[in-house]
Amino acid sequence: MNSVTALKRGIGAELYKFRRTFILWFLLLAPAFVPFINLMIFVKKGHELLGPDENPWERLVQLSIEPGNFLFTFFVMIVALFVSSIEHNSNTWKLIYTQPLSRLVVYTSKVVVFALMLLFSLLLFSVFTVLVGLLLKVMMPDLGFDQAFGIGLFFQLAIKIFLTTLGYASLQFWMSQRWKNLLLPLGIGIGGWISFLILSQGWKYVEYHPYGFPMLGLGNYQDPAYEWLSELKFVYRSVGLAAVVFVLAGLDMVRKRVV
Repeated sequence: MNSVTALKRGIGAELYKFRRTFILWFLLLAPAFVPFINLMIFVKKGHELLGPDENPWERLVQLSIEPGNFLFTFFVMIVALFVSSIEHNSNTWKLIYTQPLSRLVVYTSKVVVFALMLLFSLLLFSVFTVLVGLLLKVMMPDLGFDQAFGIGLFFQLAIKIFLTTLGYASLQFWMSQRWKNLLLPLGIGIGGWISFLILSQGWKYVEYHPYGFPMLGLGNYQDPAYEWLSELKFVYRSVGLAAVVFVLAGLDMVRKRVV
């Protein structure tokens, strides 16, 4: 069995494992939360919310990205726990490692599925947000959602958030794989996020805090001249950290003794 075939089998086994679990519903419903709230806000108070000559799409971006980016941090922590919880709860690590797949393939499959879950949810979040705007365009045409706007910005920001998230996501993934006590990585993750919020008030090295990469990396996306490829240093730092952590975690898992 070549490596590509083995990886496909490993990924298929990981996806099959989640087919009757809450995680699939979580991946579908969680991205709809903020767009649904925004839909209710615009329906109820759309006219009060928008200023004269304001493009409602720009306000929708603001009301979507800021809370969505904040909540996504906790979403990552929960997904990281779900990826490992089945093996931990049922104590099936020995069974997993008796498959006709190498430990490296098993580990790589988990990493790929974890990353795909995050990317899928972010893209789905963008789709739901765009659908909210299009729905309001039909339901309440007087709000002005027929104005020109680059809808692709939603998906560009989603990809950028995904890349800047990989840094701390890799830490959450490793901790969730390493420790059976699932509250420990969750607590550390929340502590990491809170520490960033505190240190962002004045610490000059806060730009190196991995839990802050998504927020710092977005830049001023409300600027009409905004370029989504700006502030790429946070993307590089996040992807670089993720590469190091995933490799080290992989070595740890490959050498791990299961008792």
